[in-house]
Amino acid sequence: MCREQLPVWQKFYEIHRNSNFEILAIAMDTQGPKMVRRFTEAAGVTFPAAVDRAQGLWELYGFNVVPNGFFVDEQGILRYAEVGGFEIRSPEDAKAIEDLIAAPPGLASAANGVANFSTLAESLRQAREAVEKEPRNLDLRLTLAERQVAAKKYEDAQQTFQKVLDEKPPSARALVGLAAIHIDQGEPEQAAALLKKAWAIDPQNWIIRKQIWAIEHPEEFYPAINPKWQREQMEKEKKGSKEGG
Repeated sequence: MCREQLPVWQKFYEIHRNSNFEILAIAMDTQGPKMVRRFTEAAGVTFPAAVDRAQGLWELYGFNVVPNGFFVDEQGILRYAEVGGFEIRSPEDAKAIEDLIAAPPGLASAANGVANFSTLAESLRQAREAVEKEPRNLDLRLTLAERQVAAKKYEDAQQTFQKVLDEKPPSARALVGLAAIHIDQGEPEQAAALLKKAWAIDPQNWIIRKQIWAIEHPEEFYPAINPKWQREQMEKEKKGSKEGG
């Protein structure tokens, strides 16, 4: 969900939270929780919010734009998905979710809808064990590297990401993960350079493009997004691409 939708989602959550319904917001921001927290706190958000720093969701689920909306039932079955333009302020989108909430529950439930979250140390251990069992599985290695970043084990994470790049050079996810490390270490220029490499691999990925802009032009994104500037920037880049071609 976009930051502008957060207050509306909070009201929606307060209405439906006792109907066996939970919201998980995921912000795709390479710069990490500190950039996201200001918006969740300003909106008074009380539902869970996570940050996908390595932008792994677009690689796993095949989307390159946001905002997106997904509804998963008690059995873990995906009942609804709208990629790009999902808007809780839209009566149609809101009704689609309300209808699903009101639908009879499935025969089986997953611990009454309560997720079983492990500690960071436990999730890191699980990721390491998974790689040991399947050392050639690059997705598992990427997951391990991302959890190493979350645990601030940056040297280990860099080595893990690099191993993925050595075996699979065109891995945008690994490059974005490395960019997150440079952000944490106060090196935005190096982070932007890595993100540009990732964008070159996936030039249609709007999410990566916006991350580059947010690092190089923070005044156009924080505390508020400037859509006019983004449109102008797109036109400049499009014009530059044509002239260069």
